[in-house]
Amino acid sequence: MSTKAGFLRARRPEQKQQRYAAILDAARELALRDGVGAVSLADIAGEVGMHKSALLKYFETREEIFLRLAETEFGEWAAGALAALSTAGPEPRQVAEVLANSVAARPLLCQLLLYTPLTLERNVSLDVVRGFKLAIKASTQGVLPALQRALPALDTEACFDLLMMTALVAAGLWQAAHPSPHVMAVHAEDPDAAPYPDFRASLIRFVRTYLAGLMAR
Repeated sequence: MSTKAGFLRARRPEQKQQRYAAILDAARELALRDGVGAVSLADIAGEVGMHKSALLKYFETREEIFLRLAETEFGEWAAGALAALSTAGPEPRQVAEVLANSVAARPLLCQLLLYTPLTLERNVSLDVVRGFKLAIKASTQGVLPALQRALPALDTEACFDLLMMTALVAAGLWQAAHPSPHVMAVHAEDPDAAPYPDFRASLIRFVRTYLAGLMAR
């Protein structure tokens, strides 16, 4: 649903909070439709119905907007992963599949996992980066005990490695599995000339393989 509203100036605190949320909602919709890398500050401002200069009263930069979305996405992923891990089967392969699926189910998170270190953390203030990192730390620390309970043979360091590598591989795989229209056109002509992976299946396969290596150490 479009967030365009043609707002008048927000004066009261609740109006400012509504505007803040509308900006994030617009950025989310545009990113899911066009991809994070294709969305400009002007695009977001236009979707909300405000001038760029007004938008910058709420966020330092375009990158901060997406960093705030990354924080929310990661927190929501953590909550979902906690619930999913509590019902995972006893076999490590089953736990690996649950973990991989919890990430694969969040396409915006998969995009933001790539852009966070690449661009988003590089054009914001120290305070914004610090707040973001502390929020991610809290979410990660919330998931680690559940992962250890599901994988009692692994210590905390190994569980952290598993989470980190799952995120890193998901970021790269998402891009490879969603090629440009030109690559898809070549693939349609000759699949062997322009192959691209099935994202979910490839991520599950990687997490299972990496976990097997951790278990064998």
